[in-house]
Amino acid sequence: MLAELRQSPFLDDLTPADRRVVPLLLTLVVGVVAALLAAVICGAAVFVAFAIGGGGVGSAERLMVVIGGGQTPAGLTQIAFVISLLAFVNGGMALAFVGVAAMLHDRRLASYFTAAPRFRWRLLLLGLGLFALTIGPLLLASAALDPKAHGAPLLAVSPDLGGRLAYVALTVSLLVIAAAAEELVFRGWLIKIVGAWFPDPRVVLVLSGLLFSAIHFDPNLDAFLVRLAMGVGLAWMTLRLGGVEFAVGAHAANNILILLFIQPMSLKPDPPHGFPPETLVVAPLMLAGYVALAEIVARWAPLRRWTRLAIT
Repeated sequence: MLAELRQSPFLDDLTPADRRVVPLLLTLVVGVVAALLAAVICGAAVFVAFAIGGGGVGSAERLMVVIGGGQTPAGLTQIAFVISLLAFVNGGMALAFVGVAAMLHDRRLASYFTAAPRFRWRLLLLGLGLFALTIGPLLLASAALDPKAHGAPLLAVSPDLGGRLAYVALTVSLLVIAAAAEELVFRGWLIKIVGAWFPDPRVVLVLSGLLFSAIHFDPNLDAFLVRLAMGVGLAWMTLRLGGVEFAVGAHAANNILILLFIQPMSLKPDPPHGFPPETLVVAPLMLAGYVALAEIVARWAPLRRWTRLAIT
């Protein structure tokens, strides 16, 4: 299967210009500054939107206190505010950073999303659906067997059906945006950069996974290994399918299932804990699941046609 990764259409457009050091260094400086500026602008926009639609500036300021104090958001309004910040601030930062990279490397911004002529929304939807149907039950079963499980956040967020449906709609729509932001940077931009310098797809997979896991700054080794497996798997999807669309869907589905059924939104990092040995089994199985999903889509003709994968 590595032969198919070496022929990935996502890396076909790389040229010696992509290995220029000066544009890369400028991206890491100017891009970060642009990302921080975008974060301020997008954060202010979310604040204003909630101030206008949620009871005034005082109400929005109280929501900011929740975030500043690292409190666990409770209730639909607080959760919607936190998820909106996560989605739009991360989205703005990703677009600003990668936009600078595109300008400095004389690239189209879209080339960091896909090798196809246009973004393949069907591939994204397939990533959402396939992940939910295949790996999703394993996540839910794991949570059900965990004696320390929190219970389904969907049932706790609101006592009535309308509130729960609103929570589902917010979670699905906003976490797709948040996942797209991470995929644009860690699979789109990073894979292009690493692939330009190291043509071996194994190096691309490992470096992408390592940086994706490290950026979460989680002190626990089990969380690092699980995110490493996830990062490598998402990178495999991107290389195999010629773009980040399917990876966005799978990444979003993972986060959506967690926030709906497994663990509530939390602003506090997990405290340090001992290493659970079952991680050595869970992480490889997770990686195998991600690879299997990508291979199913790449090899099954009906899915290739429906997602227009054959034209990449």
